[in-house]
Amino acid sequence: MKTWLLLACAGVVTGCYDPASFVYGESLDGLTLQLYSADVGIYPDTSVLEDPNNPFRLSAPGAETKWDIQAQAGSVAAFYSWATVLAREPGGEAQFYVGTNLLGVYQNGQAPQEVLPQVRQQAIRAYQNMLDLFPDAVTYDATGTYAYDLATPAYKGIVEMGGVVQGGWVLMQTANGTERAVRP
Repeated sequence: MKTWLLLACAGVVTGCYDPASFVYGESLDGLTLQLYSADVGIYPDTSVLEDPNNPFRLSAPGAETKWDIQAQAGSVAAFYSWATVLAREPGGEAQFYVGTNLLGVYQNGQAPQEVLPQVRQQAIRAYQNMLDLFPDAVTYDATGTYAYDLATPAYKGIVEMGGVVQGGWVLMQTANGTERAVRP
């Protein structure tokens, strides 16, 4: 399936605003991640907005578009999308999805072989940064009704990548038998 980036500014005098409109496109297929800086995708770094490989540097994905990219465009495009969102509107959800997509890039080998160890470290840093700076972050189901905690999957993402969770976080069993990351 071909995925196309179709974003344009929606205002003549006022500039771009969310949500972005679909007008013109460039392919998002076959992107390879090139880490532009040592801290790209790790809040408060905003270097992703200068990265010539970032197809979203000039126009951030809209509120719905970022989810379409996440679902259909692959880990590299989704990384650039969420890193752009994080640089423009910092929050735990964006930091979490940066980590998730870096994990996907690493697992799928979507960066040069010599860069993959750095991608792994960047994914761990993204998840840890979410835990450190945005510990109460949530994401919502497709209806926008039900909130889901992001600390637990961030914790598990660090462990899955072979990292060690910092900051006193532990994984506990809840009364109903599910696991939940907490910082006592």
